[in-house]
Amino acid sequence: MQTIEALKIYNSAGKYVVHIPACRGEELFLFLANHGIESKVSRVTNAPFDRLEVEEDVNVNALRAVVDQWVAKA
Repeated sequence: MQTIEALKIYNSAGKYVVHIPACRGEELFLFLANHGIESKVSRVTNAPFDRLEVEEDVNVNALRAVVDQWVAKA
């Protein structure tokens, strides 16, 4: 079974997926939106993280840079 790493960007079924500590997904969703990146956030029941999905057509390097900015700001 694969261990899920927080804030690592995964490519899954044509989308980029980022797992965020629980109850912080909406915050990252809004931060990405303010940087022009559309995403969808989901709470994962009984899990220590939220799941954020971004369409695969987004530049993954730009996504990583914005996620890193969010982490540094937090």
